[in-house]
Amino acid sequence: MPTVKNVNLTLSDSGGQVRATVTYDVDVTPFERQLVGLGAEYHSHITLHDFDGGDGVGAALAEFPRGSNTESHLNITVGSGVQPLKKSQYAFFPRFQLKGDAPNNDDEIKAKVRIHTESAQVAFTPDVLSDQEILAD
Repeated sequence: MPTVKNVNLTLSDSGGQVRATVTYDVDVTPFERQLVGLGAEYHSHITLHDFDGGDGVGAALAEFPRGSNTESHLNITVGSGVQPLKKSQYAFFPRFQLKGDAPNNDDEIKAKVRIHTESAQVAFTPDVLSDQEILAD
């Protein structure tokens, strides 16, 4: 499966709406590039999670919808060598949807990025987490 790295989350809050932008890099192996030539398609899934420290993440707060602002399809070409891709996706969420902590507390949030294909035995890549962002209450 492609390798996801350098995941970064940024949040901007305006009028009760939060724009979440996730940027990340993907490395596609020559084998996966050849699978694309045989009809395989790869796309990303991004989920925002509550985070209160530790090794894991908390509950899922929101998932990026599919659409023009959040184009999740990976434009992989057939070829040899590793194909590096840079992705940037954003989505808007109501502020209340990203509330993971008690009232009057800031919300610490991380984004989880996974790459998916229905054309392989392993359907998803391992989860890759972003840096932590704080959404002030």
